[in-house]
Amino acid sequence: MARSLQPLVEAELEQSQKDTIITPKVVRAWKDAGLYKAQLPEHLGGDGADNVTYIQIVEEVARQDASAGWVFAVNTSGTRIAGALMERDAFLELLGPNSDGTAGGFANGKPPGTARKVEGGYIVKTEPMPFGSGTEHLTRAATLLFLVDQNEEKVIGEDGNPVVLTGWADVKHVEWLKNWNASGLASTGSGHYLIKEHFLEDKWIATADPSKISPEPIFQQGFWVPTFLTHVGVALGVAKRAIEEVAKVTKGRRRGAVPNLDEYPLFQYEFVRIESEYQAARAFSVQSCQAAWDAAVGGTFTDFHVARLDQANAHLHRVLNDIVSTVRLWSGSAVIPKDAVLARLVADAQVALNHLVADPQQFAKLSPELLARWRDDSLAKSF
Repeated sequence: MARSLQPLVEAELEQSQKDTIITPKVVRAWKDAGLYKAQLPEHLGGDGADNVTYIQIVEEVARQDASAGWVFAVNTSGTRIAGALMERDAFLELLGPNSDGTAGGFANGKPPGTARKVEGGYIVKTEPMPFGSGTEHLTRAATLLFLVDQNEEKVIGEDGNPVVLTGWADVKHVEWLKNWNASGLASTGSGHYLIKEHFLEDKWIATADPSKISPEPIFQQGFWVPTFLTHVGVALGVAKRAIEEVAKVTKGRRRGAVPNLDEYPLFQYEFVRIESEYQAARAFSVQSCQAAWDAAVGGTFTDFHVARLDQANAHLHRVLNDIVSTVRLWSGSAVIPKDAVLARLVADAQVALNHLVADPQQFAKLSPELLARWRDDSLAKSF
């Protein structure tokens, strides 16, 4: 179904770039096609898709346009995170009668806002916060909030640290500052947004009671698995489209003294090399996604499943960098026009590669656990 929407996504590209956010027409088409609820369990109105099926959908949407893939992925993964943190009744209300309600936003790092307890809920407000990818198309926008007392002083918890809450505000209380003017992923609407002061009911604050959280495997993989699935799917889509485009533009193309690039042994070597890298990195990613899902289904999910997916994602982005750099080199003048597919792919890849979860520090963070595993003869070295 995602593949059938490519003509619409491409027809809306120009308007999306002007608006710096994917158009409502594209989002409506995704919802009408059932893509927004593909991962929801069937009894919640979805198709019950597993991790691998989900990244295949994201890969296809991102292959059409990386910004579209990013918005689709953050909207759907954000909804999945909400289902893992939100009381079940509130989550069902979020989904709505068509099961296509969405949640998301930047709820990481230092809390940008405050929540003051009042009867039935909280008075909440935030400063402008960055990375509001796709929030303009959400039902509810997420944020972190310092709990404050009646004097607006931070409430300190038993651990000696300020109490931090996660909340989801109705987007009618959100203001977007429209300050996203990026060199790549330009249509993701990833600029700053703020939540205006308003009353937020208790039910829209993350629960601390596990018995109230949705029990299905999709919601039992925590915060980071949906985050990594977003990045894996988009990176795979960009890599796939880049390889497709260089295969097409080099057919019978002259470059300098080479009359037909696609018959030139050096190009042929480079093409097979990056195609192999794509296939291998994709297989690692798929394996890690499937292992996490199977473990969630079987009740054996651990932090190591998160670590493997983290590793697969970071590795995939190193591969993406190599693929896009190689494609740019061999595409010659085809990459120069600003509105060309190849120019957009190069720009989008560079911005995606700059994301924190694709940073080389991810490898360093994972090193101690992986070193320990390889030193222990009793532990399996792969899933």
